[in-house]
Amino acid sequence: MKVLIKILIISLVLVFSKLQAQDIPPPNPTMVISILSGYSISFLFDEIDEYNNGILNQGQSTFIRIGAVLDWKLQFKADQTIFYGDDSPTNQMELNNVGVVILSIGTNQDDGSNIINYAKVLPIALESNDVTLMTKGTSSNRGYENRNSFSLNWEMGTMRGNMNNLSLMEQMLVSDTYVLNIVLTLSPAN
Repeated sequence: MKVLIKILIISLVLVFSKLQAQDIPPPNPTMVISILSGYSISFLFDEIDEYNNGILNQGQSTFIRIGAVLDWKLQFKADQTIFYGDDSPTNQMELNNVGVVILSIGTNQDDGSNIINYAKVLPIALESNDVTLMTKGTSSNRGYENRNSFSLNWEMGTMRGNMNNLSLMEQMLVSDTYVLNIVLTLSPAN
């Protein structure tokens, strides 16, 4: 039994506020998110151990940069309420089998001073509603993209954090290819 899960990170939503004086030279808008790699993430389950313990990030990463003249927050969500199988839409899998851990590789610290990273230690599970991944800390998180560079490290079926607490084996998923889009939303921090 092989199960292939593909996550396409092709949808991107930016919430722009009115252009103001900016320290990023025009014509850039006030907030920009760049997805540099990892547009499509795939998990192939073909060993019993993977069905029992999941797949911890093994190169399934999305590299992003955020340039902003305003303090910002980043949210994510799935574009549907459940995974549907490609072979048969009756084959379904819950979204919370997928989670993300975010590694900050920019100069803005994610220790709560510049950035509060809710996915720093344990994965945050995917939902169909917006979930805040990162937001402004006690100081400002605005800055050029080299200040706000991140690796979104995806995992599947690991039962860590707030992910599904049943293994994929216990869920008795039907062999299929499950695909969905993930929407990243960058907006001004409150």
